[in-house]
Amino acid sequence: MTTALLFAGQGIDPPWVAQDVLVRPRAQPLLAAAAEATGVDVARLLARGGRELARPAILQPALVAACLCVAAELADAGVQPAVVCGHSLGELAAWAAGGQVAAHDAIAAAALRGRVMAREAERHPGGMVAVHGGPAELRRALTAGRACGSLVLAAENARDEHVVSGTEPALAAVLAAVPSTRLPVAGAWHSPAMAGAVDELAAALAAVPARPPHAVFVANRTGAPAAPAALPGLLAGQLVHPVRWVTALGALRALGVTRHVVVGPGKLVRALVRRTLGDVAIDIVDSMGDVARVADRMRARVVV
Repeated sequence: MTTALLFAGQGIDPPWVAQDVLVRPRAQPLLAAAAEATGVDVARLLARGGRELARPAILQPALVAACLCVAAELADAGVQPAVVCGHSLGELAAWAAGGQVAAHDAIAAAALRGRVMAREAERHPGGMVAVHGGPAELRRALTAGRACGSLVLAAENARDEHVVSGTEPALAAVLAAVPSTRLPVAGAWHSPAMAGAVDELAAALAAVPARPPHAVFVANRTGAPAAPAALPGLLAGQLVHPVRWVTALGALRALGVTRHVVVGPGKLVRALVRRTLGDVAIDIVDSMGDVARVADRMRARVVV
């Protein structure tokens, strides 16, 4: 059985993982790294919630840290992925979970990513809308939006769901033209509005010490396996390019993945996987009970 670990991006309301994960010894240095990167008590925020978790500069490292707490427990339980893949922000968690960088470096990178994205969102206001439908609806959305402002494809989440990103007048035109939903995000992610953040993030990611990978990394930017040396550029460039999620899931299938484990908040990712790949084996792991269940199931299959 070939296992892939999948990681969600932002746009999902907390709580992201169960408290029984966050109080484990393995979680403490990761939560401390997030606190150091943000200047706030991330462990307390994850336990009690708070408005600060809506800020990209805090949300992003907090979510990456929470997911890596779960990934650490999975690793300790013997769950070793052959492939890792993340949706948007989730790529930073996947980068660490695949062994290519240290977890604390991925958390620090997420904090920088959140800060520079928030900065560019203030300079170039906008947002995102999910378009419900296939290519025809997407074309209608892009045509309507571009007649009123700046609009680009931001994500190909499923064959019948795309996300567009752009200025407020363009988004209003999309909402009026096609079946669609405004997304609760703080900026026009994956669009030219983020161009001012790319070089700074790329330089920081290139400076992160590399480690030998133990899993194949499938990138959003290309929807294909990526060489380790290419990842800093791909992860930074992703800020202004669409998430090719459908293509990435196809790459998992081509790599022979037979079990998909969504680490952390997983309902949305599970739904997108099922809409693209059908009734595949998929688990959401966001608690210690989930860790034990998945590890036991995998050990049973090995014995058989």
